[in-house]
Amino acid sequence: MMKIANKELLKKIYSELKLNPKVSQKTLARKYNVCERTIRRYYKVLKDNGFIIQYSSGRSTEWNIIN
Repeated sequence: MMKIANKELLKKIYSELKLNPKVSQKTLARKYNVCERTIRRYYKVLKDNGFIIQYSSGRSTEWNIIN
């Protein structure tokens, strides 16, 4: 299990994905002033814990929120 450094950021990312499942990692990184790698790490935590599922088609990625 990965240690989460900032649980507030994780909640914000999850909220952003709820509002817009097509939001890019680059956009979130700029908005919260962190690296894209950090955003990918938090996406992985959400995915591994069953909160989101990734759907990809070509260059487009969309995330579905699991309730």
